Amino acid sequence: MKKILICAALLSAFVVNPATAQKKKKRVKAQPVIQLSEEELIKQARLEQMTDATQKIMFVDSIVVDKDMFLGKYAISPESGTLCRYNEMFKNGSKPESYLHINELGNKCYFSDKDKAGNMKLYTSDRLGNQWTEPAAITVLDDDNELEQMNYPYIMTDGTTLYFAAQGSGSIGGYDIFETRYDSETGTYLKPENIGMPFNSTANDYMYAIDETAGIGWFATDRNQPEGKVCVYIFVAPETRQVYSAENYTKEQIKQFADISSIADTWGKGGERNNALNKVREIRNGNGHKEDAKNKISFVINDDVTYNSISDFKVSGNMEKFKQLNEMRALAKTLSDKIEKAREQYANGDMTVRNRLKATILANEKENEKLEMQIRQLEKDIRNSENILLNQKRANHYE
Repeated sequence: MKKILICAALLSAFVVNPATAQKKKKRVKAQPVIQLSEEELIKQARLEQMTDATQKIMFVDSIVVDKDMFLGKYAISPESGTLCRYNEMFKNGSKPESYLHINELGNKCYFSDKDKAGNMKLYTSDRLGNQWTEPAAITVLDDDNELEQMNYPYIMTDGTTLYFAAQGSGSIGGYDIFETRYDSETGTYLKPENIGMPFNSTANDYMYAIDETAGIGWFATDRNQPEGKVCVYIFVAPETRQVYSAENYTKEQIKQFADISSIADTWGKGGERNNALNKVREIRNGNGHKEDAKNKISFVINDDVTYNSISDFKVSGNMEKFKQLNEMRALAKTLSDKIEKAREQYANGDMTVRNRLKATILANEKENEKLEMQIRQLEKDIRNSENILLNQKRANHYE
């Protein structure tokens, strides 16, 4: 009996428990290899290159705000023009997605609008008197058709450098910010360049604006933000482009700067940041006195009377006429500068250049002559109507 029990025990040792067998057969399921498309691989490579070339920027402040209200956090000075929605400027409710920038003279604007195919494009318009000219499409060299849905334009005070945001294969996310320059020789804008990081990301980044007077810039992004919110970053506009060197920073540190993980890490000792904050406050405080500055004028009515404020006009409608007069004067100056520049190019150019410029110069001179006549006539009309009223009041006083 003892031998039988021993044999049974030995036999049971060789019998595999079903549960144990299942455990032994269980294998870890292999993860599928994700195959990236060629476009995704190109975008990934571009992202890595941009990260390595992240620009060294000091971020002064950041403000989270509702997406529809982000422009309210920008505070560019009058010398840098005016930023607003297209609908606010033209009282038109049909273009809620269009944004507009008017130059500092108030006689030229840049804005976005949909074409017939529904793709957002950039346009410009000039102010002649109290009317805006028909919009003209801005021709941007984009031979590879990398950009679409162009929006959020901003023209620098040089009248040549244009910033805007666009989607498409040229971006690393949704909207990216691009820079281009006007080529007076061809009458087009050069191929736009992605301005890189930290301004751009895999999220939407847009409305890049620089106040050159204060040296302060703004841009908006929805990176790391909940739906319906954006972050407006205020930064010190760099005089020259500097990048984070791989010799002084690790790859991870550069990536954090690219992602704007902490604006405090860009402050240094803090002195420059405090100066920048003071400039931002000065701009915001100055914005409240824009109308006072605009109201200061010097307009001779007669030998004894000179108006020093726009509110001095007595005749109904003359305030608006004087504003129109200033706009015409600004336009005449712009046109004169344009003619002078064309004359210089004509003098230094070869026969081909001269033939091309001759008709343009003559046409602009004719337009400028007509504009100067309109200016003189409008000045005369304003002056005469004011003198008539002043003389009537003087006569009534002595009666």
